[in-house]
Amino acid sequence: MQSGISVSQDLHDAFQAFTSDDSAFALPITIDSESLQPRPPIPFAESSFYSSLPQLQSILEPRTPLFLVLRHHSPAVSGLLALTYIPSNAGVRAKTLFASTRATLTRELGSEKFATTIFATEEEEVYGEDAWKERDLEGNGTSTASFKREDLMDEKERELEAVRRAEEEARHGTAGRDVGTGGSLGRVSGIATGGGMRVNMPVDEDAKTALRNIQEEGLVQLSIDVKSESIKLNATESNVSPSAVASHISDSSPRYTFYRYPGSTIVIFIYTCPSGSSIKEKMLYASTRRVAIQIGEAEGIQIDNKIEGSSPDEITAARLQEEVTPRQDEGPKRGFARPKRPGR
Repeated sequence: MQSGISVSQDLHDAFQAFTSDDSAFALPITIDSESLQPRPPIPFAESSFYSSLPQLQSILEPRTPLFLVLRHHSPAVSGLLALTYIPSNAGVRAKTLFASTRATLTRELGSEKFATTIFATEEEEVYGEDAWKERDLEGNGTSTASFKREDLMDEKERELEAVRRAEEEARHGTAGRDVGTGGSLGRVSGIATGGGMRVNMPVDEDAKTALRNIQEEGLVQLSIDVKSESIKLNATESNVSPSAVASHISDSSPRYTFYRYPGSTIVIFIYTCPSGSSIKEKMLYASTRRVAIQIGEAEGIQIDNKIEGSSPDEITAARLQEEVTPRQDEGPKRGFARPKRPGR
């Protein structure tokens, strides 16, 4: 999938200047006016890659994707790196736009000029020294590394890595494991999943009934019983204003929330997963998120609007309204169509 976004002449000029200046550490790039545009370059701090990384923290914004061209020299990689940063809580359109423009950026600037490309969803993956050292040790997938990232992890870190992968797979889909929307479907408690993985997750009848009867300004919330690994009705509310939705969402455990926006027939699917949730909760909710969507669709709900957050505070009235009536500078609202998981 391509976005139709192209590299501007300003970016061509800025990139040429960047490649010829060894004192330049990073070139931030964003999408503006339907084209890729440069931001001011960032110089090296003490001519060191690792000592320069903290500078990147100041240019990252919550929920705002960004491209970065970085100059890095290590035993594993030497040259320019193209990093795509797409926060996990960014808007759906922004995620889709940046992910589908990623290949365009390197192709139009010259793929041969980049040693590797990297995809990041968390700020620490962009400016964190440990993250970069792990990449160097891993060789960014090259044969120069003698061991892999997982070799450096203890048991808990491996579990967290499994959660991260489950979230990425649920977000983008993979060839062998895709529990979700689209494609050919297999049966899961009357609900379908795609790909090669079957998710046997029983669904309570009262949850189905609540979804089937959701009214305007109505809220239906589902949760997973971790012990029985079944989907249950957590709450059903009526007359909930957009500004009050967050107050009905747990700040300690993940939830699937269906909210019918006032004055419309639109139902927004909200997935929240607080950072304090248990490892097993994160795993179950991440890999079953698309199944929850299919539960709603099986009860007659058309879900074209989906958002996610790590905290109820992120589910604001403004964000909900943006899903229903996007800002004029974002163009027409598109249906949900996340790209397949980008490679590293």
